[in-house]
Amino acid sequence: METKEYVEYLFGNYNEILKDIEQLKFELETYENLVPEEIIDAMNFSSGNDERVSSSTPSDKTCKIALIYSEVSKRMNNEAKEEIRKMIVASEYEIRKLDYCIARLEPKIREVIKNIYIDKMAWLVISKNLYISENTISKYKRKGIDEVTQMYNMGRVAV
Repeated sequence: METKEYVEYLFGNYNEILKDIEQLKFELETYENLVPEEIIDAMNFSSGNDERVSSSTPSDKTCKIALIYSEVSKRMNNEAKEEIRKMIVASEYEIRKLDYCIARLEPKIREVIKNIYIDKMAWLVISKNLYISENTISKYKRKGIDEVTQMYNMGRVAV
């Protein structure tokens, strides 16, 4: 994805990204761990439905598998939580970076960008509030996107 397309995506989905961050935070707070005990009990005390070949002592494999599953479920819980944390950090970083870039725009351009993308205002309303024509709104919108794209490109060159 080109930088300009990415910036337009971020602008267009700004509010949805904020909602996603809140959803992820909720998911992390209310995350219910996998409960290995129930599965271990089910595996440990289950009897096979297959026809038995010999009537010797029962195999110890089920208990070992259950203990391994306990460790695996702990690891899976930790990995799932870590993945949610990473998604939160990445999304918050993108929003902070975008907010920073918007704040660096000229006041009129910044106001137009915020009204269009963050406040989701109609162009006619923006035109009346800022006392500018819809053509000027279009020009400021393009200029804002171009300037933010340049800021994002500067960050990529520096890395």
